[in-house]
Amino acid sequence: MKFDLTNKSTEELLERQELLAVEIPQETRDAMTGDEIEERADELEAIRAELEARKQAAAEEARKAEEVAQKSGEPIIETEERKMFEVNSAEYRDLWLRKLQGNLTAEERANETYTSGNSNAVPTLVADKFFEKMKKLAPMLSEITLLRVAGNIKFISEGTRNAADAKHTENSAVSPAADTTVYVQLGGYEFMKVIQISRTARLMSVDAFEGWLVEMLAGDIARSIDNYIINDGTNGITAILWTSNTNQIVSENYTYGKVCDAIALLPAAYDAEAKWLVNKRTLYGKIAQIVDSAGNPIFVPDTITGVGGRLMGYPVVVDDFVGTTKDELYLGKWSDVVGNLSEDIHVDSDESAGFTANAIVYRGVAVFDSKPAKADAIVRLVSTTA
Repeated sequence: MKFDLTNKSTEELLERQELLAVEIPQETRDAMTGDEIEERADELEAIRAELEARKQAAAEEARKAEEVAQKSGEPIIETEERKMFEVNSAEYRDLWLRKLQGNLTAEERANETYTSGNSNAVPTLVADKFFEKMKKLAPMLSEITLLRVAGNIKFISEGTRNAADAKHTENSAVSPAADTTVYVQLGGYEFMKVIQISRTARLMSVDAFEGWLVEMLAGDIARSIDNYIINDGTNGITAILWTSNTNQIVSENYTYGKVCDAIALLPAAYDAEAKWLVNKRTLYGKIAQIVDSAGNPIFVPDTITGVGGRLMGYPVVVDDFVGTTKDELYLGKWSDVVGNLSEDIHVDSDESAGFTANAIVYRGVAVFDSKPAKADAIVRLVSTTA
């Protein structure tokens, strides 16, 4: 629809733009037709285009005036002071979110570099919400040793430890112990989520838009990373290792004895921090039904939180990405798996990609890698009849 805005003052256009950018109450939106919503968005876009055109015209006039002033030798007076907001400020968070929505005013667009560093940096307040959402939806991110260091890293972990010199003879020399360290080299793999939403996203409030981004982008990227930690073997990277099947038990059926055999594989040095890792279907479909020689269930559920419980005394972590094709059951010291979120979720938007659908496309990208430091710190039990 064509809007004649040339007879409107800049102040009137700014007031109208502010009015249109306010989120429509749900009851009002329900009563509006699709055409009415579309017309509102079109008018808002037309106002922004008109304000931008006026800004460009004013800039051209200022440039010409500056040229004249330079030729005449008159001093040039700076009339605009750029506003600067730090990345951890509430003002920057508001501007960054409205920029993604396409709701910046002409003045704000002219002052796009509104931080002391990078105007594309994710605000600290939003990044923290992304990270908390990821840890909530990806159980393993709370169990492994998680680093947030930019770039590739080499992590040093404890390797072989030898006993101290026993009954040392006074004044005799002691040779250094042959203890070793283990190096874990972590690179970076991109985990990406692309979503498309109609231009009505512009009509959301800033808080509602932030909540939508956190739920849609951080939630799905977290699940993908969680799956990678447990299962991925791409490019020679295996997140969970066992060496030549020496630290796994393969059984036709799960029994009390086989679970005990799996526990026996894990060195006692890891017991204090060891936890089971299992899919909920395997836990309640197979494991929870097993009883010991006295007829007592070997799994005791957590009836207070409703999540996990204890299996043979060890805490249980339930994760949907543990495989069920073989009813895999893992036991390990998960803090010996090292992960690095070398780049927190970064968000970009593009209207051109959704042009034919009258939509805006949002892309979230995080960079992550993980590896276990010690192969013997994780054992597993698998079924041949699952």
